[in-house]
Amino acid sequence: MRKMKTAAALLTICLVVLSLAACGSSNNNQQNNGNSANASNAPANNAAGADEGEKAKDPVTLSFVISNTEDTVPYTKIFEAYEQKTGNKVELQALPGGDYDNLIKTRFSTGDFPDLFLMQPGTKQYVKLRADETLKDWSGEAGVWDNVIESIKEFQTDTNGKVYGVPFGNTGMMGVFYNKDVFAKVGVAPPKNYADLIEIAKKIKAAGITPFYEGVKDGWPSQVFYFTGWVSDVDPAVGDEGVNKLNANALKLNEIPELKTLFEKQKELKDLDLFQKNVMAGTYDELQNEMGDGKVAMAFMLDGIVPQMEKKFGKEFVTDKLGFFPFPSDTDEGTAMITPPNQLMVPTKSKHYDAAVDLVKFMIEKDSVNMFYANHPGIPIFKDATSVLYPVQETVQKFIDDGKSKVNVQNRLTASFGDFAKTLQNFFLSGDVDAAINEFSDNYQKDGKAKRLAGFE
Repeated sequence: MRKMKTAAALLTICLVVLSLAACGSSNNNQQNNGNSANASNAPANNAAGADEGEKAKDPVTLSFVISNTEDTVPYTKIFEAYEQKTGNKVELQALPGGDYDNLIKTRFSTGDFPDLFLMQPGTKQYVKLRADETLKDWSGEAGVWDNVIESIKEFQTDTNGKVYGVPFGNTGMMGVFYNKDVFAKVGVAPPKNYADLIEIAKKIKAAGITPFYEGVKDGWPSQVFYFTGWVSDVDPAVGDEGVNKLNANALKLNEIPELKTLFEKQKELKDLDLFQKNVMAGTYDELQNEMGDGKVAMAFMLDGIVPQMEKKFGKEFVTDKLGFFPFPSDTDEGTAMITPPNQLMVPTKSKHYDAAVDLVKFMIEKDSVNMFYANHPGIPIFKDATSVLYPVQETVQKFIDDGKSKVNVQNRLTASFGDFAKTLQNFFLSGDVDAAINEFSDNYQKDGKAKRLAGFE
């Protein structure tokens, strides 16, 4: 691993496709988005954050909702420091990653608002949560944006100049994680193209080791195959213009031949018996155990697996034995798929609104930011922040430096891939490629219509 400083130029290369709009303005302590109810959404009797070195007179316990796929250690460390400073405590509430969006929307619809929560990146989340009615606008908040890379703020800014989420964390990635010891034992190296990947998998199977693990039971893991495959196979075919057409409903998902090919490729892996036995019972937790024990060679997975593997198998494992490569294309080693950071959101009707706002500000202070990266290495999105990278992240950084990276298509689309995990669970059972891609396409259309997006009416 090596020390590195955040470079604005690096993140500009990574995230230039995400720039959306210029920034707007709002009042410091409440939203100013034209909704007269917002001022009353921050109750006067809430416990406000303490001044420097002064604890709150009436400490409160804040609820912070997070996906259970997130590593909680860096947050816990920050919250311990926050409690020391203010006297306020923070209670972590972890929700299932596969249903996280729906569970958050359900809580909003029933008025069960957390004090603050971590949400996926991008302005599409504003549509889901009716942000102009329910969330604090941070666009003009003093001090919040001083150290955030400008391109990251632009990505979070909607067309009206509003920013309802404060980005927090680092750029992530998805791709193929593999056990280096297994590769060495079999005598193979990361693939040069997709056909090479299949041959490597066959050699691993012949050695009595499971080539791939897929968490079909949990649902969400099997989607990673498509997100990583998209940047290597679909993006080169449709380009940014094609993604723009999908956003405007001028192109249908089932009209993209390269996307259909991804369904065929995943079916091929199953037909060749390259997944673990009883793939329908596969879970994220078992995947970690099987790969760490050397019983499984590879998995299409997000980078949240890295800290989880470190917890179970130690730092030496993730630094020396865990490898990474992108989803290979038919012609080369592929494109690295990267993700922008998550965002911190505060509902205006949260029980401890003022304290929640101050907690967010505390979390983006320099000491807190560096504490986060010390416990969760990654490419930072804050200026002058220091982070130590895992070798798998250094691999992705090289792809970024070489201009071979692309942001996850989900972050570039306003409509969502609704019920995709369920579609794939059915697909693993039926093996019907046409039915799967048509259902995938139809659900995307339904989501666009439900959100009343332009072109989907």
